[in-house]
Amino acid sequence: MLNLDSKKRKAINDIANSIKNALDLQIPVEIEKVPEMLGGTLIYEEFDDDKLEAMISKHEDNFIIQISPNSPFNRRRFSIAHELGHLFLHMGYLIDDNLWKSVGDYRDSVYYRLGHSTEEYEANEFAAAILMPEHEFKEVARANLIDGLFNITNIASEFDVSEEAATLRGRWLGIFSWGD
Repeated sequence: MLNLDSKKRKAINDIANSIKNALDLQIPVEIEKVPEMLGGTLIYEEFDDDKLEAMISKHEDNFIIQISPNSPFNRRRFSIAHELGHLFLHMGYLIDDNLWKSVGDYRDSVYYRLGHSTEEYEANEFAAAILMPEHEFKEVARANLIDGLFNITNIASEFDVSEEAATLRGRWLGIFSWGD
């Protein structure tokens, strides 16, 4: 499994935290509102290919995130955050004007996610960081530690994410063990 080094992981978390603070996002993050807050568009529309769940594309000087309305709620939320990760990290939106201008017809889709590329791991890290910021995650985890066990269901519920996403976030933050 390809892992991001700690320096890269910290940089991505710092970017996500800066965006969260700049947009005054509260927990649970209303990620569905973020594209519009940034001047983009979020559309809920089926894809011609039923394997697709989410995709970001650049149109002129803006972006569109398309999401399948049939995906489960928590998956849609993570997919929107993941696409926003591509927007900032790989397209340079509001971060790197030269990169943004050089991006032609950038597209991300589930097809690329299946390849487990570095870009996909980075976008997943961004999604986890914006939906479950480190400081808030640690507070929620501490509040849900009972008799030496974390209540993953409650933690996931606090952030409106899946238990799998919350578990992985806790592991990458060093709170939960990788043993299970």
